[in-house]
Amino acid sequence: MKKTIAMVSLTLVMNMVVFILWGKTANAQEEWPSTVPVDQLIIKYKADANLTEAAQAQADSQMERISAAAGMELTYFRPMSGDAHVIRLPEKISEERALEIAAEISALPEVEYAEPDSIMFPMGESGITPQATPNDPLYGSQWHYFAPTAGNYGVNAPAAWDITTGANNVYTAVLDTGIRPHTDLTGRWVGGYDMISHLYVANDGNGRDSDPRDPGDWVAANACGYTHNAKDSSWHGTHVAGTIGAASSNGKGVAGLNWVSQVVPVRVLGRCGGLTSDIADGIRWAAGLSVTGVPANTRPAKVINMSLGGSGSCSSTYQSAIDAAYNAGSAVIVSAGNSNANAGNYRPANCNHVITVAATDRNGNRAYYSNYGSTVEISAPGGAQSYANDPNGVLSTLNTGTRGPAADNYEYYQGTSMAAPHVAGVASLMYSLQPTLTPAEILSEMQNTVTAFPGGSTCNTSNCGSGIVNAATALRAVSGATSIVPAISQLLFAGSGTSSCPAIPNGNFESGAVSWVENSSFGFTLIDQWIAVTAHSGTWYAWLGGVVDEIAYIQQQVTVPSSCPNLVFYHWIDSTDICGYDYGFVRINGTIVSTIQLCSPNNTGGWVQRSINLSSYANQTVTLQIRAENDFSASSDWFIDDVAFQP
Repeated sequence: MKKTIAMVSLTLVMNMVVFILWGKTANAQEEWPSTVPVDQLIIKYKADANLTEAAQAQADSQMERISAAAGMELTYFRPMSGDAHVIRLPEKISEERALEIAAEISALPEVEYAEPDSIMFPMGESGITPQATPNDPLYGSQWHYFAPTAGNYGVNAPAAWDITTGANNVYTAVLDTGIRPHTDLTGRWVGGYDMISHLYVANDGNGRDSDPRDPGDWVAANACGYTHNAKDSSWHGTHVAGTIGAASSNGKGVAGLNWVSQVVPVRVLGRCGGLTSDIADGIRWAAGLSVTGVPANTRPAKVINMSLGGSGSCSSTYQSAIDAAYNAGSAVIVSAGNSNANAGNYRPANCNHVITVAATDRNGNRAYYSNYGSTVEISAPGGAQSYANDPNGVLSTLNTGTRGPAADNYEYYQGTSMAAPHVAGVASLMYSLQPTLTPAEILSEMQNTVTAFPGGSTCNTSNCGSGIVNAATALRAVSGATSIVPAISQLLFAGSGTSSCPAIPNGNFESGAVSWVENSSFGFTLIDQWIAVTAHSGTWYAWLGGVVDEIAYIQQQVTVPSSCPNLVFYHWIDSTDICGYDYGFVRINGTIVSTIQLCSPNNTGGWVQRSINLSSYANQTVTLQIRAENDFSASSDWFIDDVAFQP
């Protein structure tokens, strides 16, 4: 019977408008206010005003002129990137009043724009066996990396790692609270800079310098100039950096998305948040652009992660810096925000030329705190916790210190701060394959290769972007190949084995069903000389699925060699179904060791190699089963060829 093909404190602190780390403690309400008092302005003069040099901009006559427009005495503080200047007010005032003063100054003929130096905050605090499986002991708790399946919508990192684990000429800048030296970040970060210009905010005894290490961002109650609770140090930047690039397969802790490319930490957030002017300088510096008074960044970042933000429209200062980074070839990834509100009202999520990321929970729903709306381009796992350190959050590197640093540890956080670095990590892998990609191409390929939101999800393409980022399908799209061969592996064709790797009997199916047991709900032949697609090698392959309500599998007993514990095979997914209904499984002795979602977003468009580490079964004779299950609608086809063991 034939099947049908589916082909189918402090005054000075408030000189900023704070950017928040977009992540938070489980069940906590967002404690950061929508606006806070400020005592600084950012001013940029028109090019023809001959005031772009700091010496002229701070001249007494010019300061008198803008002070008269402001109706108060202003003092010059410092030049900043983009030919702008930071000006200090005599006292803290509301941001609303600062906006009025900025408007008066902007009316001067020599001024291009003036705006409050707003403060931003962190946006995320505490809040299937894969193919290229890292040996990190906590990897099994990082559900957010796994292949998307019902009840576990990860980013499909294992299949991506079969394609690339990164490149050493790609850098990802993390604009955040800085970074803590951590056993699982050893060798994974390089260079960096501390951009914080305010001593109280910096909390390290000095201003800007080349040390991006995080001294802690703890703060006493009401010390920021407005009413707020006391806060322990978040070590937010360390958590974000771990998701992007924790050391992987090092036998310690957790894995990161990119195993090779290094993180460049840029410290822009401290006690009470971070100044817009410091963050804008950090953006330009990260992209390899000039910043007055700061040494050049010798490792320009292809990816810039900003898990931070605040309310309000995208300011000229932000947009100018982001545009400069974008034009320099840097993809700027930002979190949507944690206020359960329209992301269009939060910056820099609402800026142009950024990739704005909403957060999903383990089931593929919009996380209860995540901002949403048409401003969002894509979603990624951010977790949704019911209590502190709930394993439904995102697990990454951290520190136990409540004030200053103490011991290394790992903790689950939740927030759009945790979602953004998943997208940044995938972008860094894409650049590792194709370094000439533009930021626009990175976004386009990501959006075209997403995992669709599951049926019934509170996320849809109107409020959470195009879907959930899928690392493997994004890499396949930019690889330019229909068959991906991992650089770390030797390819074994036709199940023939090598002198060190014994062959799986008839692993290439060229002897028909010999050695294999076939089973189909409808009694179909599964191994044949099919013409639905061209075999990967020879003329025979297995065809599983193809009709609705079908359960089909092939199996045989094999002995897993200790020297060649990786099961590899080529597969081709061709589906007309949405995700969450049809599945492919690899089972050992009835236990699922790998799950593959058969759905149209995961269509491979050709033969792709898959690898599964079976070292836990080394030297054992086991029953190997490759199985497809289709539900009652929209069938999926799963083609299998060339099954073998590999070192």
